[in-house]
Amino acid sequence: MTSGFGRGKKFVAMEGYAHQFERELGYEPHPGTLNLELDAPVRERLARLDPTRLDGWEADDRSFGAVDCYPAVVPGSTDSVPLHFVLPHRTDYDTSTIELISPVNLRERFGLSDGTAFEIRIQSGGTEV
Repeated sequence: MTSGFGRGKKFVAMEGYAHQFERELGYEPHPGTLNLELDAPVRERLARLDPTRLDGWEADDRSFGAVDCYPAVVPGSTDSVPLHFVLPHRTDYDTSTIELISPVNLRERFGLSDGTAFEIRIQSGGTEV
């Protein structure tokens, strides 16, 4: 787990995304994202999964890109908190970092700090990566 740029907080709260998160995922995300550095490539394997897509939108002469959302779980956890891996079509991260959203503060819920290992499984339609 690693600290990010601090922009996830701003983006998940933007009205154009916030309404879609609530409508499509069923919850309002906690402000911010949890950033994970990957120890194995995952983005290539995502092609097998069907994401929930949030549409891009425009406001104040700016455009904001679409976002693909994939349900995720913490293996072995009995915590039933909703969790999604989000893959913005526009991002400043390279393919070694992914972002997670949830209605709760994931750092607090799971006692995480920078450098902590945190395993998730991404799921869609019975397929898992």
